[in-house]
Amino acid sequence: MGSTWSMTKRLSLMWISTVLLLVLFAHGPRVEYLPIEAVTGGVWAALLGAGAILSTRLARRGHGKSAIGLLCVAALLACDVAVVVDSALIYDGAGYWTLNGGVGLPYSYAPLWYPASLLPGTDVVGIDQTAITAGDVEWQAEHVAPVAVVLTIASALVIAVVARALTGGRQASPQRRPIRAGA
Repeated sequence: MGSTWSMTKRLSLMWISTVLLLVLFAHGPRVEYLPIEAVTGGVWAALLGAGAILSTRLARRGHGKSAIGLLCVAALLACDVAVVVDSALIYDGAGYWTLNGGVGLPYSYAPLWYPASLLPGTDVVGIDQTAITAGDVEWQAEHVAPVAVVLTIASALVIAVVARALTGGRQASPQRRPIRAGA
């Protein structure tokens, strides 16, 4: 029970710090964005947590490498969904911002918002950035990219913590243990 509570406290602190970093990096110190970023962080944490639980179950069945791979896929999915939720809440939910020309968010390209904000270039998977951003490149650079970067860094930290727990930390595998002299 003690280790579970300790892990819960660590993950809660990571969630709180992620939400605060989302607000600071994406919007500056503006309190009105705190509830939106709390929901964004909650979506991210719930999806990543579900991935961590599934990864743990997979690792317990002896599939450690597959478990870490599943955790990485869950992190990418969690970041992608959280970026979409964040933009939907800010643009369509609260109405704080609008795209150039008053066009709506390009939800048909929503799964590409996250990777497009992190990958340099003019297209992602053969789709032009102009289509992905509905012609509003500033939206991607000023809003989506900061959220994506914070969630990616936070996900990498969670992956590191969970992967270390899944692999037994620094414990050497039985095949690689040092041989004792005289044994």
